[in-house]
Amino acid sequence: MITFITVPLSLITITGNVLVMISFRVNPLLRTVSNYFLLSLAVADVILGSISMNLYTTYILLNGWTLGNLACDVWLAVDYVASNASVMNLLAISIDRYLSVMRPLTYRAKRTPKRAMIMISLAWTISFVIWAPAILFWQYIVGERTVQENECSIQFLSEPVITFGTAIAAFYLPVSVMVALYWRVYRETEKRSQKLAGLMASQGGRTGNASQRSCQSSSRSNEDVRPQTDQQQQQLRNEPRPVCPSFTHRTAACWKKQREREDISNSYATNNHPQVDFISSRTDHNNKYIPLVGMDKSAANKPHDATMNNSDQSESPNSLMNPATTQASALLLNAGQRSRKARTSSLIKEKKAARTLSAILLAFIVTWTPYNIMVLVSTFCDNCVPERLWKLGYWLCYVNSTVNPLCYALCNKHFRVTFRALLLCRWKEHKKGIRWTPNGNA
Repeated sequence: MITFITVPLSLITITGNVLVMISFRVNPLLRTVSNYFLLSLAVADVILGSISMNLYTTYILLNGWTLGNLACDVWLAVDYVASNASVMNLLAISIDRYLSVMRPLTYRAKRTPKRAMIMISLAWTISFVIWAPAILFWQYIVGERTVQENECSIQFLSEPVITFGTAIAAFYLPVSVMVALYWRVYRETEKRSQKLAGLMASQGGRTGNASQRSCQSSSRSNEDVRPQTDQQQQQLRNEPRPVCPSFTHRTAACWKKQREREDISNSYATNNHPQVDFISSRTDHNNKYIPLVGMDKSAANKPHDATMNNSDQSESPNSLMNPATTQASALLLNAGQRSRKARTSSLIKEKKAARTLSAILLAFIVTWTPYNIMVLVSTFCDNCVPERLWKLGYWLCYVNSTVNPLCYALCNKHFRVTFRALLLCRWKEHKKGIRWTPNGNA
């Protein structure tokens, strides 16, 4: 029964974390600074899934250790180094996410793959220094082996007080720090979301008011467009058609008023008068409006009416929008839009990273807490925890390595899509349809 459960879990653990490593290698979109820590976590989980899970299952099935003292010490060293490296990597992810959110200007400039590799190297080095020498050489330090022949456990953890201290240092303290950092990240992200929503609402209101004023200004400049006399009709034909005040923010009301003026103008221009259209020609010195006149036969004998020089006519200050003012307004509005888009994009990335961190942290706490609770209980009550419950709690810690790749896939679209393509052996086909973007630092 145990074999039917543990062997599939081991295979799933190895397969899932190998997929993480291959995905990181083949998909450039996954080579972000945050994912370097996930890659390190996947390496630790592969070690646990391929070595620790299987040896511990053998130990349980045979009801004792039969592979010798050296194999026992090596297994324990690998097991504890990899497990502690997982905890250290989670702590590094939490610290990285905290600094990215709380100190975006100073920390993100220094946040590079090289710095991430340094942090990962420190996590593995610290884990190795703490556990490997003590496990491998303890019997030589004290002069004897303190574990029975058919058992395999860490020799210096035979005292409950020492076991309690290691549980505090290896689990409870890091978890407390991670939860505190995540709570600060969550609060700060929510605060920024509220500020961004308020900023977008206030700027949206100002943009709407500015657009309304522009249309009102354009409307006032073209009042009384219905001509009453032949002279007014001739003047109307000589004037350029109104231009919408902002080419980047055209409102429906503005276009409606412009359409009404054009309809009125066209109705009078086509009533026994030649049709006059205007095009705008931008020069380096000023703006000229050159009329293109469609003449009928009766007007063919009047060459002096065929062309008109706009520069000879005086323009009222409100007849046209000031081009410089219009362009400046458009640039300010575009700059505001780009700023909001940048803030929104940054906030979305922060939320995605926080969601991934929360899933990994939750899985870690759920799978590791039962065993460490039993450690605390055994410190004050030696025989209160049954042997089977000890083994179940220890094996549950390994299940965390199985769950981690699922957390990545659930919280990260790029991992999910790459996993699916690799499992279906369609990565080359999928790769052809992807337009790669530069590596991000999220």
